[in-house]
Amino acid sequence: MRVKLWGVRGSLPTPITPDVLRRRLEETLKQYERLRDANVSISAHAFIDTLPPHLVGGYGGNTSCAEVIHGRDRVLIDGGSGLRGFSEHIMQIEPTTNEFHIYLTHFHWDHLIGLPFFVPIYIKGKTIHFYSTDPELENSLRVMFRKPNFPVPYETVQKQIQVHRVEPRKPFKVGDLSLTPYLLDHPDPCWGVRVEGGGKSLAWAVDTECTRIGPALGADAALYTNADLMVFDAQYTFEEALEKINWGHSSGPVGLDLAISENVKKAVFIHHDPAATDAVIRHAEEQTQTYFDGILKTYKQLGKPAPQVRWNFGREGDILDL
Repeated sequence: MRVKLWGVRGSLPTPITPDVLRRRLEETLKQYERLRDANVSISAHAFIDTLPPHLVGGYGGNTSCAEVIHGRDRVLIDGGSGLRGFSEHIMQIEPTTNEFHIYLTHFHWDHLIGLPFFVPIYIKGKTIHFYSTDPELENSLRVMFRKPNFPVPYETVQKQIQVHRVEPRKPFKVGDLSLTPYLLDHPDPCWGVRVEGGGKSLAWAVDTECTRIGPALGADAALYTNADLMVFDAQYTFEEALEKINWGHSSGPVGLDLAISENVKKAVFIHHDPAATDAVIRHAEEQTQTYFDGILKTYKQLGKPAPQVRWNFGREGDILDL
């Protein structure tokens, strides 16, 4: 199974402004000058590898969208602005692909705004399958394609769309992939999804505050248990999450607690706050590392085996092979 992250921001797209780009370039050149002044000889490629993530491209500005591939089967999770990048990519490399499958966790705008820019939805002969637990699925699509929200009416694309209402906590199939929706902790109902194929499993848990953990998860614990990969909401730093109770988003340290509790092998944290600069996201990642170091120290003091979970903060374009 392969997972590609096409969008990792939360709430709304966050493009890099010219001023930010200039400041980032100035900081990069300053770091190079320090090496030069110290008579350090280094190639451009090697120098770039020494830079922190917030100076090399950053984490990305498009909102939630992921592509899951297993063999010939493909599922897209959510239709945020990252869907546009996938659309351009797929029309270049596989223009004859006629069927697409999109699972929607919920209908907040940041998870839908890429849909009107998904080129295959306008091409006769192609079929876009939409899946959701919410009975308002088709109505939400109509709202996206309705004047004055968008100039193309729903009737123009309706023949290319098939709507599928799926049952909570019951698996459904897309080819050889099995998908099961599970409830997340979000102000409006949001259904994460466990995707399984080829003996591998993905737990998609984006837009969750994670107010439940351990036994409190009940039947929804099955979303995470023994997952090979968990993609988790870490929109806030730990302090911000404490300040924004009931906002529906979480942090890296909370995600680590969940991953350890449910024996997740790898965790990737996304849905970065649009108000957060790449440097702030990097700080949240470092804060999460400090928290994890504390966990490892505690386990060592107790004489217990250290948690084996691997983790990182996700960046737009990341490809995760399971």
